[in-house]
Amino acid sequence: MSRRKGIHPEQYAGVYQRYDEIPERYRLETYASQYEGEDTWQEYVDDVLVPTHEPVSNSMQKSIRLAGESWREHMDNRERHHALARPVDAEAWCRDLFDGRSKKTCYEHYFVRIYQFYDHMVQTSGHPHVYNPLLLAAIEHDYAEQVWRYRIENRPEVVDRE
Repeated sequence: MSRRKGIHPEQYAGVYQRYDEIPERYRLETYASQYEGEDTWQEYVDDVLVPTHEPVSNSMQKSIRLAGESWREHMDNRERHHALARPVDAEAWCRDLFDGRSKKTCYEHYFVRIYQFYDHMVQTSGHPHVYNPLLLAAIEHDYAEQVWRYRIENRPEVVDRE
């Protein structure tokens, strides 16, 4: 038996479909002191990403490095911790990614890595995350939505159910 995958980011967003719907107490910026000095990205890479993809190919290692460096630099420039983005931060990053890169590169080597990083934090009890800012950016903003469209247009249409 198979079922169609969702095509709209709203189908994956959960309770909060837009950033302005999120109560202030759940917005990621309220947790800045909890993340101060933490390299949450590297912990994710070491504890989750690499162990679940071993052996890690050279191209995947490169993708992990490029995405992490790009995202952390972007968030540093915005004076925010890399684990505490707002959708506008994700949108600005996506806009910057499009400068000299194809949609394929933006998605496969950058967006998907950071998207999965936030999904992990949403699904893990050790983090206060109740939303993925990249997903909300795809709902609310143009560049992130373009990357999301690439994702939808380039994946298998159905998934097998077991």
